[in-house]
Amino acid sequence: QSVFEKIVDLGTMQVIGFEALARGPEGSSLERPEALFRIARENDLTYQLDCLCRRAALDGASGKIAADQRLFLNCLPSSIHDPIFSDDELVSTLTAAGLHPGQVIFEISESEAIKEYAVFERLRSHFRSLGFQFAMDDTGTGYSSLSALMELAPEYIKIDRSLIRTIDQDRARQALLRAFQEVGNQLGAKLIAEGVET
Repeated sequence: QSVFEKIVDLGTMQVIGFEALARGPEGSSLERPEALFRIARENDLTYQLDCLCRRAALDGASGKIAADQRLFLNCLPSSIHDPIFSDDELVSTLTAAGLHPGQVIFEISESEAIKEYAVFERLRSHFRSLGFQFAMDDTGTGYSSLSALMELAPEYIKIDRSLIRTIDQDRARQALLRAFQEVGNQLGAKLIAEGVET
């Protein structure tokens, strides 16, 4: 199943969207997505689990997302092979959930996009032509973050919580975030910070 985490504009305190987060059976050892994906990797089922999570997210989002809000969906670059992503199937799935392509943001992990750049590039070009947008997830955790952002040019840049969590006490983290902000400005991308509780 999916749970939906709010994404808030701190300037207006308006909810601009939701990130769909996968959860396994409640109370079990597979409730957390880290455990689910670890077992999937060990059994060569990562692609199948990724597809299942996306379907659960779209099913769970039905009636929850307002017309001016966005749904952020995590996906692997290999998800381009998911049958749900055939144009007709995708449009009918979104329609059933009360969504249109302009509301859906595909989140790709920075490391996955870099490792599978050619696949990601095909995915991005095709789905952008249909009106979808992209977010780079886990930004700040890799060594080539800034150059990767320039190459991949997402519409949203999600800054990993490991960079944000103690940023109020750390000038080096503040400087790095300013660099991401400048790249975002150059690309016309919006920044989303995770782990802003402090």
